[in-house]
Formats: sequence, structure tokens, C-alpha cells
Amino acid sequence: MLRAGEKGKDMTKVLNSGNGAILLFSLLLLCGCASKGTNYYVLHSLQNEAPDVKTTRAQNDLTIGVGPITIPEYLDRPQMAARSTPYSLQFAEFDKWAEPLEKNLARVLADNLSILLSTDRVVVFPWVGSVHVLYQVTVDVAQMEYTPDGKALLAAGWSVFGNDSAKLLAIKRSRIIVPVESTGFEAIASAQSRAVGEMSREIATCIESLPREQEAP
Repeated sequence: MLRAGEKGKDMTKVLNSGNGAILLFSLLLLCGCASKGTNYYVLHSLQNEAPDVKTTRAQNDLTIGVGPITIPEYLDRPQMAARSTPYSLQFAEFDKWAEPLEKNLARVLADNLSILLSTDRVVVFPWVGSVHVLYQVTVDVAQMEYTPDGKALLAAGWSVFGNDSAKLLAIKRSRIIVPVESTGFEAIASAQSRAVGEMSREIATCIESLPREQEAP
């Protein structure tokens, strides 16, 4: 028979093993089932952070269009997702996104690019035809989930178009892994927000490197 201290040591070994994150997520699911209501989460932008990418442009000479944003069908649901193995997923019944993830992601990415590129002229797809978009950013998300090793993963391909979407200027991929700093789905949402922030920085840096002749006279 194991004593209480020995049981604690055994549990620590499990949590430190490769199955620790899977066990943690399973416990979170059980806690959610025991709760009385559903918890809702949103991604947050860089608004309250000090961005490390800045430009010297005036606010009125750069218009960015964000979207379309596409996500896999398995993410097109309210429930938050976690990957228990490379081939299987779990969905939290009582912990959900407060709005469609595609819309939340588009809005947060737009807010981040507005901050990082020092421009208020950022619009989200679809925008009205009278808006002259200097650069359009499209994103195709491949993965956005909690991983078996306790991290938030964001993998996405993205493109930048110029001349009112008529010319492809850049096509790149981002794969960002961010540690989840504490337990609970709020911590997972926060980590995924930081991952979106890192992708936003990569996109902003790319836009900054584009030739200035793309700018409208």
C-alpha cells in the first residue's frame, strides 16, 4: 500500500511525463462537467502590451485589409480543442469561444496590425468597394489547439497582396508554440492569444519590408 507522500510523488511523475498534459486536459473536462454553467473565452490583442515592432509612417498613408481568414472544419465550432494524440482530439463541452473563432481571429489580427504598423486604417474582410487597400493579408489556419505537451500551437499559412489585391507580394508560413502558463481554459486562451500576437509580428515585419512603390500617391 502506498502512503500519502508516495501517492503524491507518483502523481508528480505522471504530470511530468509525456501524458501529463493529456491527464490535465481530462481533469479540466471533468471539472467543466461538474460546473453549473458554461465558460466563454475570447482571444485578446496586443492593446495592453508594448509591441516590439514600430514604424515611422503617419497614420493616414497605410491601409491594411485583413481577410479572408479560413480555419479547419474541426475548429469551426464553439468548443475549445485539445489534441490528445497526433490522431485524436478532445473538445471541452463547457468551455467555449464566445464567438466564431474565425471572426475573433480576424478582429484580433486587425487590432494587432493596427498597433504594430501604427495605422488606424485597418479593415476586416469584406470591406466596401470604395476602400483602397494598400496591402491585403489572408490567413489559412492549419492548427490552433492545446497540444499533448501542454502548449498552445498555431500553424498557419498567410499571404500579402498589393494593388487592391491584384498582386501577390509575399506568401509565408508561421508555426508558433507558446507555453500555457497555468491551468484552466483561460490560460489556454491567453497562450493562444500570444501565439496570434507572434504571428501578427511576423506579418507586420513582412509588410514593413515590402517596396514602398506599392503606396498610393
